[in-house]
Amino acid sequence: MDKLTSGIRTAIELRDLGELSTKEVARVLGLSIEAVKGRVYQGGGNCNKVLKRESAWMYGKQILRASRKANGISRDPLRRKYM
Repeated sequence: MDKLTSGIRTAIELRDLGELSTKEVARVLGLSIEAVKGRVYQGGGNCNKVLKRESAWMYGKQILRASRKANGISRDPLRRKYM
């Protein structure tokens, strides 16, 4: 959520976390219903991009750990020295 602009973040927080309808969010923010829908849609897409990048990074870390473990490689040089 930190990577979203304040307008998009506010629309998502009010609609999804605050459980307001799109019409109520539009009234609170002084926007049209279409503008609120657009902000929520755009914010959802941005969140999905960030989550995909982070999950790919985490998946890559898991593969690296499994590979190191299978090959008997430790990240800690002292542990490797005394094993």
